[in-house]
Amino acid sequence: MVVTRLYFEIPDNNGSTVEHTIDLARELSKHHRRLVRQKQLFTVYGGIYQDSGETNPTNAYISTAPHYWVTKRSINRGFKAWKKQISEAMSNSADNDISAPLRTGKWSDFKIYLDDNGATNLLSAKDASGQDLPSGEWNYTTVTMPRPDSEDLGETGYISHSSDQFEMFICGQHVSSGSGISLNYSRVGLIKSWLESRPIPIALSNDVPNDQDEAIMIADPLTKMFLTGDADEDEKIIEAINDENDFPPYDADKLFGASGLTGTNSHDLQMQCIVSPDSNTGVAAVAGFQALCGLLRIRITGDTGSNGAALILDVESNGVRF
Repeated sequence: MVVTRLYFEIPDNNGSTVEHTIDLARELSKHHRRLVRQKQLFTVYGGIYQDSGETNPTNAYISTAPHYWVTKRSINRGFKAWKKQISEAMSNSADNDISAPLRTGKWSDFKIYLDDNGATNLLSAKDASGQDLPSGEWNYTTVTMPRPDSEDLGETGYISHSSDQFEMFICGQHVSSGSGISLNYSRVGLIKSWLESRPIPIALSNDVPNDQDEAIMIADPLTKMFLTGDADEDEKIIEAINDENDFPPYDADKLFGASGLTGTNSHDLQMQCIVSPDSNTGVAAVAGFQALCGLLRIRITGDTGSNGAALILDVESNGVRF
């Protein structure tokens, strides 16, 4: 186990609720002077939050992308699409005998945002004097969606040989402009995209369960072994068995991470810990948690005062790939 201690300074929020994003893979790459790939599960063992600038210190709410199988599958789907596009582009480059063949950068990596606000207030790790750690190039992945000629679709509205280029984030709804066949994407939510690619359980008409085999169930010898009371009671038992749990125990139309609610995207994130500094010392411990792709959202409420606040996190230097 190799632990890296990262120090962040949170600027004065002027008494407003402000959200900041941390990309642990980016900050670890700076610290260790090597590429730390983002598509991993990062472990934060704990930390310290300090805010002593006001009589009533602020609260810090730390959240991440929901940690469950759908999130991982959605990220992997985006990763595979990105890799496939690179492979096909390189193959086409070779087939067309281009004088300067396509090549990927030495530090090429799949990098995505937490949500549509992921590029806003992106905090950088600092040294003990409060200076940002020396940084290099860290570009978030851009992919291209070809848009065919209108005659290829038998429709109008596409501009010949035009295409959409967009970045990707984990949680929230797609970001686009236009409508219909003229829809243009600037960012795409991976969980939302995964949901739209999957079949959804469909309720039967009028929410009436499928009871075509009810008579067979009642007549079945093993069923009759446990029937008691009169016939009406027996049939009620069977009807209850036949009617219950016909639908999944989750919302078939919405996903944690892409709920589609309006307003800030924070409702799509998973709360990991709430940090409330002591009013006397202004210091509080940060509980440990794990973060997919090392992406964190820090929401600050209250007033940090002109000195702002400070956050120290103890992070496992080596993430676990998924």
